[in-house]
Amino acid sequence: MKRVIAFILFMCIFFLSGCNTENPDTNETSDNTATIPNESTNTPNQDTPQSSIEEKRFVLESNGYKLNAVYTYINDCKAHPTVLLIAGSGPSDYDETIGVLKPFEDIARGLAQKGINSLRVEKRTFGYADKFDMKCGIEEEYLDDCNAAIGFLKTQNISGLYLLGHSLGGQIATELAANTEGIDGMILFNSSARHLADIACDQYSAADPANKESYITYATAAKNASASSAKGYYYYGATDYYWASYNSIDTAQNIIEANINTLIINSKFDKQSFDEDLNLWSTLFSDSAKISICVYDDISHFGYKIDTTDPSSIYTRVDFPSEVISDFVNFIKGE
Repeated sequence: MKRVIAFILFMCIFFLSGCNTENPDTNETSDNTATIPNESTNTPNQDTPQSSIEEKRFVLESNGYKLNAVYTYINDCKAHPTVLLIAGSGPSDYDETIGVLKPFEDIARGLAQKGINSLRVEKRTFGYADKFDMKCGIEEEYLDDCNAAIGFLKTQNISGLYLLGHSLGGQIATELAANTEGIDGMILFNSSARHLADIACDQYSAADPANKESYITYATAAKNASASSAKGYYYYGATDYYWASYNSIDTAQNIIEANINTLIINSKFDKQSFDEDLNLWSTLFSDSAKISICVYDDISHFGYKIDTTDPSSIYTRVDFPSEVISDFVNFIKGE
């Protein structure tokens, strides 16, 4: 019974960002290619009137899966820095929609107004949840499709390639940066260097302190999972096969090995993280010349100045903070 309760909690805490968008027909398959239709939509460009911001909606094909994607770019025949947006855990559309809020759309348009292109792609677990079986892991949830997205961006007219990972997506960004040529910098947004199972344990224990010892047991089992020992047991809503895959990620070591400029942004108002998450970044990297650490007091896990853990708040439209966009822009432009 405790495992069932934990699974339900996991779905509430980690899988909150999914919403419905149209999924393209999936009968055709091909590997790691992208097609862009001729149609595009223009959005106002307030800061660079000589340029035109365009959004091209297309299908990114990755290992036989068709993923809805949006490439937001400056159509002025010049190369611009470009960012791949990587969503957090659980099923997510390309806007990382939560209620009426669309943080990735807001970020993409904020960046574009400052002359920065971006690509956002729905997660495979959003449109193909039925294909994600108990033996699937980080490769299927993230790495295969992110690599396809990076491959697409390298074919575009860009002046630099950056990764912006939100929550678990931040840890994935470090894995990509450590193992992919041509990444110029990365932003870890409300992410953590701690093991995901430890974070989950703290979240569950805070919600259900009477069963804290059980949650510690789950976290230990998840962290000890390996490909050879996995049997399909569930810990925090994910199988031990998934945890075995995740356990290969060492976020801190990835940052060291990537050796690129990195911006880490967290918030004391983020109710899905803890002081330990914020303090660990400082302990690990406060003396690193290539790593900047910024801690806000007032932005939520998804970046807005509202409590996005309150179910009612996510149905009130608010603007994404301009100062957070400015931090992204200044980092990418080296200002």
